[in-house]
Amino acid sequence: MSGAVCPNCGSSLAHRYCAECGQAAPGPGDYSLRAHAADLFEQLTSLDGKAARTFWTLVRRPGLLTADHLAGKRGRYLRPLQLFLVVNVLLFVAAPKTPLFSYSLANYERFAPPSPALVRSLVARATPVGSGAAEGEYVRAFNDRVETERKSLILLFAPALAAVLHLIFRRRGPTGVDSEHVPRQPGEHLVFALHLLSFIWLVLIGWGAITALTAWRPLAGLWGIAAAAAVMLLLLAMLVYVFQATRRVYALSRMRALALTAVLAVAFVGLLVAYRAMLFFTTYYTL
Repeated sequence: MSGAVCPNCGSSLAHRYCAECGQAAPGPGDYSLRAHAADLFEQLTSLDGKAARTFWTLVRRPGLLTADHLAGKRGRYLRPLQLFLVVNVLLFVAAPKTPLFSYSLANYERFAPPSPALVRSLVARATPVGSGAAEGEYVRAFNDRVETERKSLILLFAPALAAVLHLIFRRRGPTGVDSEHVPRQPGEHLVFALHLLSFIWLVLIGWGAITALTAWRPLAGLWGIAAAAAVMLLLLAMLVYVFQATRRVYALSRMRALALTAVLAVAFVGLLVAYRAMLFFTTYYTL
């Protein structure tokens, strides 16, 4: 292939695949049905293998995805942002009414954030006085808009959690033989946040599935206590996972990992409160 040039990047081709961009050299059989079938099979099997390996590692080995990514072992897994987006899609498809993120106008008028009194005051301004039909129409429109807005605002959890981690570790020095792989930059903390939230979202999918089962009338009485116990086990598993992941990624002692787990739990609750408030005001002012 002497003298051949890659049509994709313009580099010289010495072999079938370009050394710069990896694209295969065009050939006369590229458009045959056999070539299309082979390409489809390769893409599907490659994606499935990588996705299965990523999810298995995410669930089975807390923190290993981040540790491998920081160590440069990235080709075998889905990218952190790609994984997070895939899990977000699964969250809204498999568990569209996850209790933490499914918030209606009725919830806002009864609970914080923001202040229930403020919510009722703002809603009163947006609806004609004494018009029950208009108020009902507004409630339906608000709840529909909430469902749309929350799918994009939930993505802000990752950079917000990364910012919290950066504040915690901003003055941390070398920690030992693996100190070059310990996150220090905001982008490195973001990788950990994306992986950690991907697991938490998977737990919430399980929570949503349990909630759906208990809402199904034939199982409502049978599953009541068992479902509550299952949710508690899921939350406990989530805390254990965070503990193990932080130990592996940040090279922490047990006590420091336990303290960081507690800090991250509090930070997550704070971010959830901020998310719900932002969701209300975004929905209110764009309706």
